[in-house]
Amino acid sequence: MISSNTIEQVKAKMNIVEVVGEFVKLKKQGANLIGLCPFHNEKTPSFTVSNVREIYKCFGCGKSGDAIEFLKAHKAMDYVQAVTWLANRYGIEVEETGTDYVKPSPRLEKISLEFITGFEKRGISNDTLLRFKITEAIEWMPGAKKEVKALCFNYYRKDELVNIKFRAKGKDFKLAKDAELIFYNIDALENENVAVIVEGEFDCLTMHECGIYNCVSVPNGAAKGNQKLQYLDNCWQSFEKIEKIILAVDNDEPGNILREELGRRLGKERCLQVTYPEGCKDANEVLLKCGKEAVKTMVNTAKEWPLEGIIHVEDLFEEIVDFYMDGYPTGAVARINDFDDHLSFVAGQMTMVTGIPGSGKDEFLNLITTGLARYEDWKFGIVGFEEPASITVTKLQEKLTGKSFAFRHNPNDRMSEDEFKWSLNFIKDHFYFINAEQIGADPEIILKKSGQLVKKYGINGLILNPWNCFEHNKKDGQSETEYISASLTRINNFDVKYGVHTFLVAHPTKIEKDKNTGKYKVPTLYNISGSAHFFNKTYNGICVYRDFDTNIVDVYIQKVKWSWLGKIGFCSFNFNTATRQYIPVSGNTGSNQYQPATFSNLPPPVKNLIPMSQAMVNNDEFDEGFDEAAPF
Repeated sequence: MISSNTIEQVKAKMNIVEVVGEFVKLKKQGANLIGLCPFHNEKTPSFTVSNVREIYKCFGCGKSGDAIEFLKAHKAMDYVQAVTWLANRYGIEVEETGTDYVKPSPRLEKISLEFITGFEKRGISNDTLLRFKITEAIEWMPGAKKEVKALCFNYYRKDELVNIKFRAKGKDFKLAKDAELIFYNIDALENENVAVIVEGEFDCLTMHECGIYNCVSVPNGAAKGNQKLQYLDNCWQSFEKIEKIILAVDNDEPGNILREELGRRLGKERCLQVTYPEGCKDANEVLLKCGKEAVKTMVNTAKEWPLEGIIHVEDLFEEIVDFYMDGYPTGAVARINDFDDHLSFVAGQMTMVTGIPGSGKDEFLNLITTGLARYEDWKFGIVGFEEPASITVTKLQEKLTGKSFAFRHNPNDRMSEDEFKWSLNFIKDHFYFINAEQIGADPEIILKKSGQLVKKYGINGLILNPWNCFEHNKKDGQSETEYISASLTRINNFDVKYGVHTFLVAHPTKIEKDKNTGKYKVPTLYNISGSAHFFNKTYNGICVYRDFDTNIVDVYIQKVKWSWLGKIGFCSFNFNTATRQYIPVSGNTGSNQYQPATFSNLPPPVKNLIPMSQAMVNNDEFDEGFDEAAPF
C-alpha cells in the first residue's frame, strides 16, 4: 500500500498538461489547452485541460478530473497503479505503508472494577468490553507525566494487533509509538455493504451496544486544521465495496470539518449524515439521554448528502416562514437620495451598468460603491482596464470627501490633507485591485482571483470594467451569443457561490442621434454590443446618460428583477465638474442622503499609510489553490 507521504508528493508534483499531453495532442486556446477527447469519438475538440486548475474536462461526454483520474479512466488503472505511474514519471520514491510501523506489545491485563464502573456509567456493558478485547495497563501518559493505570483500546486488523489507544483519567490519551494508524474495529466491515463511522472508541462501543455492529471509529478524533486522514490512506481498501457510509461524527465544528473531508474522500454520493437529537453531540450522549432505540433511529434515518444543485422544500421552511412574518429581505443602499428609491443591492446578484462613453457611468458607479462601503461596510474587488488603479483611487477619494483631489477652479473645493489621509486609509481597507496586466484578462483567471479575495478579505462586491476589455475565448463553433450567455451564467454562479454582488460595465453599440434634438438617444441594455443576454441574464440594469448642454445626468434603472429591491424609473442629478459630485435635481437632501466626509466628522488623522502598491493584488500574493467547484 502506498504511503500518504508518497501520495502527497505525487499530487504536489504532477502536471495535468504533461500527463494528458502524453496521450492526447493538445493545442493552446486562451488560458487552457484543447484536444480531441480520448473517451468518445468527436471531430471538433471539446476536451479542455486547465493548467491553472490542474484538471481536465470534456464538454462533450462530461468526463473530468485530475491527472490521477485521467490515468484511471484512460489507462484502466486503479488508484495505486495511477499514483505509482506518476511517481515513476516524476522520480518520486514509492514508499509502502507499514514498512516503518512498529507493532505494539499486547497489553493483556483484565479491566479493573473502577474502569468497568466507568463504562457502565456510559451505558457500555461488560459483554461489549469483552467483544472489543479492551484491556488495561500501567503506562507512562503525557498528561499525568508519569506511569498510571490506563485503558487499552486495542486496534486489530485481520485479528492482528496493529495499534493501541491508551486512555487514562482526565482525558489523557496517547497512541502506541510508531504504530500504524487505522480505523478502530476495522474488521467489522468485512463482508458488509453498509458502514457507520464515528469519532471515538466510546461511540463505537455505543453502536455495538445498540445492535449496530458495522461501525468503525477514527483513531485520533477531529481537528480544525489540515485533515490528512492517514488512517483512511491505510484502510481505503476496506471501503471499496461499501455501498452506503453513514457518518456519525461529533456534532461540533471540528466534527463538521471531518465529516466534509470524509465525504469528499469516500464519495458524497454514497455518504449519509445523521441528525442528532437536540442537546446531543455524539452517539454516546444519545444513548445516555434518549436510549438505545434513539441511537438506532438516528442511524436508520440518516439523510443522503445534499446533492449539489438540488433543493428540498423542507429545507426552506424556516426561510419561507421568515419571509411571511417579516417580509422579503431588504437590500443594501448607497445613501444616494432618489436613486435609493429605485434600487438596492443584495449578495448573489449582478447589476449591468452601461452608458454612452463620457456619460459618467464609472463616476456614478464610484458613488454607489463608496456609499455601500461607507454605510454598509462592503468591500470590493476591482478589475479596471481603462484607467490605472491609482487614478481610480483618487476618484473614490473624491466621492468619499465631496472634494476634488486636484486643484481645478476654487482652492476651497480641494480636499484637505486630513481628508486625503482618511479617505486613502478607508479605501485601503475596502477596495482591492486585481492587476490584470500581470495575471491576464481571461475571465477564468479573474474569477479565480476574485474568489481568493473573498476568502482572504471577505469582499462583498466585484467590479468588472469593462466587458469588451476581457480576453474572450470562444470555443470552436460557438457563436458570440452562446459565449456571452455561458459567460454571464458563470458570473451569476460565482456571485451565488461566494455571496458577491457583481457590477459588470459594458459599452453600448453605436447609438443613433435623435433627428429632432441632435442628441444621442438613451441606450438600453439591449444596445450592449454582442447579445440580448446582457438584459436577460442580469438582475438589475442601469444606464447613465449625461446631457452635456445642461450637465444633468439621468440615471435610468431599466431592470429590477426582484420588485422589493427597487423599481424601474429614473432619477436626475446635477454633476459638479469641479468636485465630481452628484446633487439630486429634485432637491431631495434628506437625512438618508450620502454625506461627504468633512473635517468635522472625520476620524483622527491616520499617519501610517501603506504604500498604494501594496494594495494591488498580484499573482504572488495568494498561495492557496483555486476551488475546483468554481464556475469556470
